[in-house]
Amino acid sequence: MDNLTPEQRKINMQHIRSKGTLPEKIIMSELKKAKIYFATYVNNIVGKPDIVFRRKKIAVFIDSDFWHKHPTRFVPPKTNTTYWDNKINRNQERDKEVSKELRKNGWRVIRIWEYDIKKSLTKCVSKIFKEYNK
Repeated sequence: MDNLTPEQRKINMQHIRSKGTLPEKIIMSELKKAKIYFATYVNNIVGKPDIVFRRKKIAVFIDSDFWHKHPTRFVPPKTNTTYWDNKINRNQERDKEVSKELRKNGWRVIRIWEYDIKKSLTKCVSKIFKEYNK
């Protein structure tokens, strides 16, 4: 049972952003500091990656621990569990499908967890730089 009214829940869900999140902004800021050109949220690339290096064919996804179900940090909701299980599991399946499709088309895929950005930004940025400089 939800502890919010349908109207409150609607407002709450409308405020959850799929792009322009703080972890994405942090990574983008670091790339800008390094003067590395990138595109964001490219519609015509499978999965609509958060960050794209077109010439190098690198797609970067910043994955939320909740929405993409981190193996150890995901905390499942206590209400409406069937809905959330289906929703989150489908997100995971889609992530795998998108990564597979991109790799099949010659793209290199980088996936970074939001918590890792908060905990070790340097490692996350290094991971991108390493792939970028190949």
